[in-house]
Amino acid sequence: MDAFIARQPIFNKNMKIYGYELLFRSGAADRTSAVTDADQATSRVVMESFYSRGVENITGGKPAFINFTSLLLLEHTATLFPKEQLVVEILEDVEPTPEIINACRELHKKGYVLAMDDFEYRPALEPLIKLSKIIKFDFLLSTPEEIKRMLRQTDLKGKRLLAEKIETNEMFKLAGDMGFTLFQGYFFSKPVTLSAKALSPLKVSYVQLLREISSEDEIDFRKLAATIRNDVALSYKLLKLVNSAYYGLRSKVTDVVRALAIIGTIEVRKWVFMISLMGLSSDKPDEIVKMSMIRGRFLENLNMRWIRTHSHENVFQVGLFSMIDVLMDMPMESALEGIYLADEVLDALVGHSGSLNDMLELAISLERSDWDKADELAARIKVEPGHVTEEYLDAVKWCNEIPF
Repeated sequence: MDAFIARQPIFNKNMKIYGYELLFRSGAADRTSAVTDADQATSRVVMESFYSRGVENITGGKPAFINFTSLLLLEHTATLFPKEQLVVEILEDVEPTPEIINACRELHKKGYVLAMDDFEYRPALEPLIKLSKIIKFDFLLSTPEEIKRMLRQTDLKGKRLLAEKIETNEMFKLAGDMGFTLFQGYFFSKPVTLSAKALSPLKVSYVQLLREISSEDEIDFRKLAATIRNDVALSYKLLKLVNSAYYGLRSKVTDVVRALAIIGTIEVRKWVFMISLMGLSSDKPDEIVKMSMIRGRFLENLNMRWIRTHSHENVFQVGLFSMIDVLMDMPMESALEGIYLADEVLDALVGHSGSLNDMLELAISLERSDWDKADELAARIKVEPGHVTEEYLDAVKWCNEIPF
């Protein structure tokens, strides 16, 4: 495999994951052919997602939104895959010919969900509008005023409106006020910084735990266990984790000290960091912690198998703490205050140049399907695009297996 594959989250109005759009682009060496061929790109996404990896491992059981060209619609490619796992996105350049309309009508009859991508109203699109369940509007391609005008002139009653390219919380609120119920973009991944904002007592307890576990001293398991026992949510999450299929224990563990011992000294900091971040995310989308964990595992995979120049713990921490500013709604430097991390980890998190920052930026470029930047960064850290994708998808699968 020589391709980059990305997944972009799609949220409902309650900030819960509705599905993921899967996107594909070939690596730099193959750019001149495959990148411009939308049919080939979609075919590769479908093959890699559904056959090679299992789409449930990539989307965590949520629907996969995949772009379909005219040719793929006419070839009935979608019917090769389960209707429960696929949303067929009709690309904006698909002409509504009688043959296309008939192909979409057949998919609709078989129970497939159709979505119209980058929607701009034309009367000729009416047959496809009627067959589609989801209508996607690109908020960068069209202004809010233009979208409002299209909504007034088009009968979209009974359709789910999806706002795409939503990059700020203000745009999220505006789209919601306009009647949109699905949202795609990275508005959720930015801190809402307010002057002199105080952390809630709950978040303060998790920050204290992070500071305790990140000190240079040896971990005192009994002291740590006492801290965890005092928080019902922490105890529940730890015991749920250690009793999950991930560890495959034959008997149930109910004691916090024993749970920490089973996890092991080497891994205990990693898991407590993760549990603490889950606690900090109480008023945030779960996707923020999941993305942080995927980044951590992805960086760890790259370092362990291809780069081999950093501490595995350090690279994992770079990914894991990369969105702590969002979780705490404060600048990164303030969010990290009092948490002991290696200098190279802190440098990477605040954006200083170096290979650890390059690895983090590579993870972010994949999330945002910024293919040119992904090419540049993969070349800089000397990892082939195919290996990048393998390690990224492995990290996604690993995260999906962890009980939240």
